[in-house]
Amino acid sequence: MSTNKRIFYACQGVAITNTGNDEPVTTDMIHGLQSVGMTTNFNLEQAFQLGQLEIYENIEGTPDVEVTLEKILDGHRLIYHMATTGVGAAGSTSLANRSKQRADLRLGIFDEGQNNLKTQDPEVEVYCSGLYVSSISYSIPTDGNATESVTLVGNEKQWLTGTTNTKIEAGDVINFDGTDAPLGSGVGGVQRREDLMLSSSILPVGINGVVGAGAGNGLNGADPRVHLQSISVSTDFSREEVLELGRKTPYYRPANFPIEVSCEIEAITTSGDFIGAYETGDPALHTNPVTSGNNTGEETIFIAMRAGYAFDLGTKNRLSSVSYGGGDAGGGNASTTYSYTNFNDLDVQHAGGKFQTDTITYTSPITTAWGQGAGS
Repeated sequence: MSTNKRIFYACQGVAITNTGNDEPVTTDMIHGLQSVGMTTNFNLEQAFQLGQLEIYENIEGTPDVEVTLEKILDGHRLIYHMATTGVGAAGSTSLANRSKQRADLRLGIFDEGQNNLKTQDPEVEVYCSGLYVSSISYSIPTDGNATESVTLVGNEKQWLTGTTNTKIEAGDVINFDGTDAPLGSGVGGVQRREDLMLSSSILPVGINGVVGAGAGNGLNGADPRVHLQSISVSTDFSREEVLELGRKTPYYRPANFPIEVSCEIEAITTSGDFIGAYETGDPALHTNPVTSGNNTGEETIFIAMRAGYAFDLGTKNRLSSVSYGGGDAGGGNASTTYSYTNFNDLDVQHAGGKFQTDTITYTSPITTAWGQGAGS
């Protein structure tokens, strides 16, 4: 058992491996991790009978384990990529392929009396096996760090003690030696507002101020055309358990396609949102039989960051809502939030290199600063 009197950030480390891999290595450790939380639900179903008020049997189903993780974008490997490393062919890094992959997670709890994890074995380890990605979210604010949030779900969790049972070893955490730092010398380190690469990004043309539909359409020379305040990209896989006779545990937990992908973009407005809403549709779209009667069209969204991260939402994003507010008598600026959605189209990219079993190489609209994306 642990000799700790408490657990805090400096005595925890998390590794993610392919399902069934009992030997984590240094590249399996998550860098830049900000928080980890676990929730376990034991699903109970009650059976009663005629003739007595007392319960007949309290039937326990399969437990549900949910792990939530958040890290800063720092040039290191993304949690989403670490949990879906089974993709194995060029062009297969989309939601559909990544949604099939499973991973094991190990949370090591180390001696609280040390400054860092180097040369230590964990005193306690939590082992969660066969996890699926349930949801992912990326946030780029003007105030604070860009972050990744991931939720993993599964049906098994074990608490392990002793060096013969725990699998994270001192050699796996050797990089957590007090000198560990973000990757990407010269490309921003921890990603913040200044690390959004407008020259390589494609913003929706429906945003007031955006000109053109290609990379850099949010720029006028070196100056931004749009005063962006925040960008968030998220999706929920809405997994459902598939059961079968003869087995208590789920046969499979597939993603429930179609999957809605959301992107919210907030900008300070200088003249309004300029999004019209007409009963009979935007007159500018009447000339096309396909879009006639619509108020919105399909948009391309591609967001690039300096440390090699990019979020490709494809070409079929539709404006689902726009809100204008702020600038009231209490102070502050008026802003507009544009909410876009698509279905099944989100490719999270990282140009920082290839990792472990990932051998994917794919191209992207990025052509400047850090080159084309490499699979991870």
